Amino acid sequence: ALSLARGARYVLAADPSWGRVRILQENVRRTGLPVGVVQARAEAPPVAGADLTLLDVPCSGTGTLRRHPDARWRLTPDAPAAMARVQARLLRAGAGVVPPGGVLVYSTCTLEPEENEAVVEAFLAEAPDFAPAPPAGGVQVAEAGWLRCLPQETGFDGAFAARLMRVGRGARAPDGATRAPEPGGRGIGSG
Repeated sequence: ALSLARGARYVLAADPSWGRVRILQENVRRTGLPVGVVQARAEAPPVAGADLTLLDVPCSGTGTLRRHPDARWRLTPDAPAAMARVQARLLRAGAGVVPPGGVLVYSTCTLEPEENEAVVEAFLAEAPDFAPAPPAGGVQVAEAGWLRCLPQETGFDGAFAARLMRVGRGARAPDGATRAPEPGGRGIGSG
């Protein structure tokens, strides 16, 4: 997960694997970018109040099969459902560090709807303080406002990303987003 704290120009990268943390630390040193690197699990984020959080979750990786054809032999028919359970848990934990008005980007390198759209839709159904927030700047997105990169169309690995904004009390809903009324109250934009 990558996070930007409110008002800061600092990136914090976290990974549970010490080996990946060391590789990332070497890359940060080489580039001189202002990135802090820590070993941490997404279930217990090492930050709070991050205006922008990128949650790049573990997945079945079906979007990378062109570059890693042998990976297909490790996949089982139940892999997407098993990964979706992990992803849902990580998405809930990552959402906990995002303040009202903050953005959470959920991303995978898989093409499986169970790990992409289904995880995000289930999260949005249980998290009424979040709404889809389509990206700005003319980025090509799917109908729901989510980014889907298909290898046969782009020449890149397959990927998925959903940009979600916390629209709790005091936050504005992103343009085009609809919110259900809060229990016992009025929804955003209800006047």
